[in-house]
Amino acid sequence: MSLEDILPAKLHQTPLVTCAPSHSIHQVCRLMEKHNVGCVVVVEEGIPKGIVTDRDIIVRALAKEPRLSSADPISLVMSTPLKTVHLHQGMQDAIKIMKQSKVRRLPVVNQSGVAVGIVTFADLYTLLTHEMNDLRFIIAPKAGFEFGKLVA
Repeated sequence: MSLEDILPAKLHQTPLVTCAPSHSIHQVCRLMEKHNVGCVVVVEEGIPKGIVTDRDIIVRALAKEPRLSSADPISLVMSTPLKTVHLHQGMQDAIKIMKQSKVRRLPVVNQSGVAVGIVTFADLYTLLTHEMNDLRFIIAPKAGFEFGKLVA
């Protein structure tokens, strides 16, 4: 299943939230609050340049000395270089990138490199769990499986 198949439903529930590198830390915090999200993709002309999570703000802006001001640009705390996944790639591609890069969120880009969505570890885990559950109901009645054992 391609990410293109997954994104419409996800974007209906949680829109992609973006900001410019020049946005202040305060502005980005307000975006997170307004949209009830834990991360914002930092873009320049639609092209993702970084990502910032609520944890990035706490660890990189507030916990270190000297503390950054809420007026400082978000570019000072965003995570770079940014890993992305292409819209036409599949779930397995996204999982592989997440595993190799040790990240839990991947901006999804179109052919022009413009951010069109985001896929998270939770999205993929939930989707795969539902699919595995669907398979269980397909196999169990027909093949006589019970809790992974063949029933005579």
